[in-house]
Amino acid sequence: MATVFNTDDTIFFVGGTGTKTGLFNAGGCTKAWYDANFTQLSDIMDANGECIDSYDGAIYTHSTKRISRTGEFTNSEIGMVVYVYDNQGVPTITTGRYKITDVDPSGNWIEVNDIVATGDSDDVVANVGGAFDKLQTALDNTDASAAAPHNVDILTNKAKTFSGIGDQIDVDTGGGSGASGTWKRIIGIDDSGIELAEGSYVDFDGNGRACHAFKILNVQCIEFRHVHAGNTAATHYGFYYTATGYCQGLLLRNCKSTGCKYGVYSDTVYIRGISIIGGHYSSATGPALYFAGCRWVNVLDAELTGSLAGALIDGDVVGILLIDGCVLHKTGNYFGGVYTDNWDTFLIISNCVFYNIDDCIRLNDAESRLVQYNNVFVLHTASTGKIINRMVGAIKYSDYGCAWAIDGAPAAPGRWGGTGLPEHSIEQDPQFVDADNGDFRPRNPNVLRGGKPDIADNETEMGAILQKYQFARRAKAANLGRLQIIR
Repeated sequence: MATVFNTDDTIFFVGGTGTKTGLFNAGGCTKAWYDANFTQLSDIMDANGECIDSYDGAIYTHSTKRISRTGEFTNSEIGMVVYVYDNQGVPTITTGRYKITDVDPSGNWIEVNDIVATGDSDDVVANVGGAFDKLQTALDNTDASAAAPHNVDILTNKAKTFSGIGDQIDVDTGGGSGASGTWKRIIGIDDSGIELAEGSYVDFDGNGRACHAFKILNVQCIEFRHVHAGNTAATHYGFYYTATGYCQGLLLRNCKSTGCKYGVYSDTVYIRGISIIGGHYSSATGPALYFAGCRWVNVLDAELTGSLAGALIDGDVVGILLIDGCVLHKTGNYFGGVYTDNWDTFLIISNCVFYNIDDCIRLNDAESRLVQYNNVFVLHTASTGKIINRMVGAIKYSDYGCAWAIDGAPAAPGRWGGTGLPEHSIEQDPQFVDADNGDFRPRNPNVLRGGKPDIADNETEMGAILQKYQFARRAKAANLGRLQIIR
């Protein structure tokens, strides 16, 4: 016998309907119930995020595993999750969240086969479904790393504006299990209960308080989706990853951070395998993303913007730092796109756009290594700006790129890291559709067809934003001798 976290993948909610008040001791549902039955938030909760069924003082009969109260469970369904608390003087039931395995058609009882109990009780709190009052409560009371771990998805439509440092959201318990492949996911939804579209977020506003928006500590297999962490004090971060033991499986998918010291920060070798996929990140003080000593980081399809001094990505990563499909754009203090000075960083940058940036890539450690291809670089200053500023470190591969500058053709000596213009690279205007308004689709045919060929020698495109329609290939000249043979 075990709580639902040992038996089923589960879905829990934060906020929910109406005023989104919710409650501390909410239930939820199994993923199987959700997939088969969920159409809207009112399927699993009452007005204002309250439980769909709830009673304080129900009767539990151990021989049948039933919680009973006449007419109080009319909305309960098999597969919903009930929070159970034994309120009698000497409790016999272990407090927890359990799956409903059977229901009375008349609504007089629910059956909970996996409940942990030693006897009967006549004073049980039973809360079916509903939404948690806040995200911190949901994080602290769900577990994707139980003895027999299962996935936990927390769906929230409840924004938060911090009023003090105690509002920092700590993700420090009940994470997923790398050994079992389970995840705890925090997913932003709309008021219909549907996952938000790309570019939409649930806002967590630090309101200038001296705390991080999110601190992820000593947990693994944690995913955020459609969450905006913003506006902390200038000394604190949007998403702060740290640990005292090895943790991996850390994912930000289509998230956002603005107005913090760093959008994402990690400061220890114990953090392994952060992946940032999609979304938008900037900083109130410098780097949008700052990795100090952590290992094996991926930044894919993200937009990074800034107007402050320093690189947009400060990547002191041990092992591979992969940056692919990203747009890096500066509107002030134009120096620095990606920077590393770590002794063991293997930097791979591909299919990216660097716009209005001098020293797009900067290496500053003798043991750093760089592979870059299929990138489009538009410098801020033609006369002095560099595509690669190799102070020390080795360029293992650099080709199939396009370089230009806001004010014309690049001219700085050593601008490709001291190797000269790579064989298949060009220095031409990529002819973006509307760079001033963030449309970085190239129109130059040499960019549209000039990327590194695939394994079958097919042409590919440079940059992060692909054109839907590419320029047609020019017709080849006819071989008149061959035409004679065809006749």
